Amino acid sequence: MNKSIMKKFLISFFSVILLTFTSCETLSLIGDLLGQESDPTVAAVGNSLKSISKASESITPENEYYIGRSVAASITAAYPLYKNAKLTQKYLNDICSALVLNSDVPYIYKGYYVAIMDSDEINAMSTPGGHIFISRGLIQSTESEDALAAVIAHEIAHIQLKHSVSAIKNSRVTSAITSTTKASVLIAADKHFSENSSLDNDLYEDLKKSANELLSSQEEIVNALVSSGFSKEQEYQADAYAIRLMSRAGYDPSQMLEMLHKIEDNHTKGGWNQTHPKAEKRIKEAQKVLKTINRKASDKNVRQSRFEKMTSDIM
Repeated sequence: MNKSIMKKFLISFFSVILLTFTSCETLSLIGDLLGQESDPTVAAVGNSLKSISKASESITPENEYYIGRSVAASITAAYPLYKNAKLTQKYLNDICSALVLNSDVPYIYKGYYVAIMDSDEINAMSTPGGHIFISRGLIQSTESEDALAAVIAHEIAHIQLKHSVSAIKNSRVTSAITSTTKASVLIAADKHFSENSSLDNDLYEDLKKSANELLSSQEEIVNALVSSGFSKEQEYQADAYAIRLMSRAGYDPSQMLEMLHKIEDNHTKGGWNQTHPKAEKRIKEAQKVLKTINRKASDKNVRQSRFEKMTSDIM
């Protein structure tokens, strides 16, 4: 690659990377100033910095809901909803209500909602804005209301800890950075080749190809949920949060361990085995949290009787 083009590329790329660590207001101001420069590469960087600033803006509760609804639509396209378990679905939503009323964020825009996926997988996922999906296979694998509460509490934790929102923000900023880099490289190349028209066009085509490769495909948040899941640390955080939430709501938090052991014993591909870290490590982390809280739970017999009745249409 021509040294002049490479220099412009590196200046553009590293200036953007460094500036992403400043505030949104600073990015926007610098973007305005650079956008007025006569050099097309500098102007391109300036305009893209304003784009990054906009991408970094906070996501409102309303934004979360509508983003979550869009993601929920994609999930139901991949996992059709189970339509023959109205009783169980209402029951799951009642458990969810009991948990969120004892949480730090009992009310969110449009509220929380639990739906059942028609899949044999042992799986569960949640979206920004309060949508929670639990597979038929997971429900069939549970043996108590407390075990179901552990699953729902884990998904509530992801929502309240804003793990999906964090992923969306990172995706938006990353997309803006890669787009900035591509635009800057191509503008620098256009300018260079207009001034050096005698050079071989193959070099220009190679440069365009390299720039396009910088635009790695931005996976939708639904693909992260279905295919790769959250980070290990986020999963540990969600387990810890769920255990404390279960204790507050009167459920037996040790049932989180029971669910994790079931996942550990389940060797099928897909589901939680694909989107969550190894259960063995999660069990160790959960045990540490359980040592710090009160494990007492009341009315277990009542809950067990209710569990057997309410899940009968799906068992």
